[in-house]
Amino acid sequence: MILFCDFNPKIIREYILNSELENIIESSKIYPSGRGIYMSLFAKKIGVDSEVFMLKGSGRGREIALALSRLGIDINYTALKDENVEEVIIKSKNFEKRYKTKDPRITMEDRNDILSSFERALYNKKIVVIPKIDLFGLDDEIYEKLIKICYKNNTKVAVNPKNLDAIEKTNPYILMFDKDDIEGERKINYTGEVIEYNKKFIKSGTKIVFVNSKRATIISTEDKNYRAYVDKQKLERKEITEKLDSSLSLAGLAIAIDRDYDFITSIKLAISCGVWENFVEKDKIEMSAIKKIMNSVEVEEI
Repeated sequence: MILFCDFNPKIIREYILNSELENIIESSKIYPSGRGIYMSLFAKKIGVDSEVFMLKGSGRGREIALALSRLGIDINYTALKDENVEEVIIKSKNFEKRYKTKDPRITMEDRNDILSSFERALYNKKIVVIPKIDLFGLDDEIYEKLIKICYKNNTKVAVNPKNLDAIEKTNPYILMFDKDDIEGERKINYTGEVIEYNKKFIKSGTKIVFVNSKRATIISTEDKNYRAYVDKQKLERKEITEKLDSSLSLAGLAIAIDRDYDFITSIKLAISCGVWENFVEKDKIEMSAIKKIMNSVEVEEI
């Protein structure tokens, strides 16, 4: 079983205005949102069950939990004294406005509760996925504490961090990030430079490092390096939108590990989940569509 973490879940209220009469609401919908929630919902669409560990406020928290229950997503949570975020989106054909409430306040007691609740949520989990933590009030030290808890409980952990410096010494089992995340430190122009950059994480104890870019993904392990990309000719697409979502790519990798796929197949699934939005409409996503993309993914040892 996979546990996806969401440290800032929110409830979205979206209103679509009439294209001719902008003061008339044509349609509306209410739905839960957040990095971990998004990953879990994606896994559900391709037939994989998972759980979400989330921070749950009172009123809005119950609304988020109920919405996820209706979607078939189980949750583990720690209760907050403050409320979850509510975001309102108002848009029409040529217009979009977003309004949101403040992030919930995180007290010292909340921090302790988060760690203890997180450890309880690890029961019967094969892998935990920690996406970027964008909650004001939780600093980068939380990654190290969560990762240590995972190892204490013999649970693999995959991380897509906000700050790479905070991860260097924490040695998660899997580390995934975008090439743009390291461009601020220095310009990375060649595959060899990416591999060299990955070495510091491998030396610290990370087993697998994925670095995503528009052209390809570089994967480093203790003894090998790979380059993976979508072959346009195999996919029979003359044009391709070069977009790769690292969150969904990490979700795909977690699914592969949960299902005990071999390493090359796991890479192909991770790449396919990351790029699927370029080829498949959201309402039509299913495992058969992912498998078609997988057949076009090339993995080369370098």
